[in-house]
Amino acid sequence: MLLINKYGFTNLSYKAIYTFQTIKLFILFRIVDPFMHYIFFATLASSLVGSDYLKYVVIGNIAYYTCQTMMINFMNMFRMERRYGTLELNIASPTPTLIIILRKGIVPLLDGLFVFTVGLMIGSVLFGLLFPFNHLGTLFVLFVITLFSILCFSLLFASVSLLFSNVNLFLNLALAFFQVFCGVNFSVTLLPEALEVMARLLPLTHSIEALRTIYGLENYDVYSLLIKEFIIGVCYLVVSISMVFVMEKQARRNGALFKNI
Repeated sequence: MLLINKYGFTNLSYKAIYTFQTIKLFILFRIVDPFMHYIFFATLASSLVGSDYLKYVVIGNIAYYTCQTMMINFMNMFRMERRYGTLELNIASPTPTLIIILRKGIVPLLDGLFVFTVGLMIGSVLFGLLFPFNHLGTLFVLFVITLFSILCFSLLFASVSLLFSNVNLFLNLALAFFQVFCGVNFSVTLLPEALEVMARLLPLTHSIEALRTIYGLENYDVYSLLIKEFIIGVCYLVVSISMVFVMEKQARRNGALFKNI
């Protein structure tokens, strides 16, 4: 079906992260699962506040599901590396650890892009979200910046998750935090002022507002929001790179990495 090098680095990274080992299963899972997610929140919103609010909620959940997918993938990548003892081998490799992590991050990035695209298609077919062809260039820029910001945060999130023995609890708390404070189902302007300031330091918040503006559901300056989102992504990237270097230095000094966790 596809010309894929089964021994290539990207394909091996895919096999290491995902339990569904074929491309067909991957595509099926990435369509059915988000479909059920969007249907649930759309139905919930319609039953509580009416169908006029439906598109607003669906757009927020498309962005959120993309973030959730990438965060889970990065966390699983680090968790599997630690479980099977290859995390230390990556650090001992002559190739810089950051380069190895970024190369393995290609699969979560492509996964996020696929989920985002399929989400917009589902929104168009089922919920009447007309594709904004007149803003195609802006939407592409939003694609790139949103995925970059989420990728940077996911790298930081995955690194921090190594400090916890129960990573699933940590993941669920983080995802619930994003669901509430990133304006997925309601505008962050409804939050108390202090919480709104905190929400605007998170990735995804500005992207959701920009995406809703492109679809005519809110009225913001899209490029101003995207610039803020990009700056936030860069900040998370700097922190995550610093953390990776600290982990690497600690591992080289002690000859082990989180063995007792």
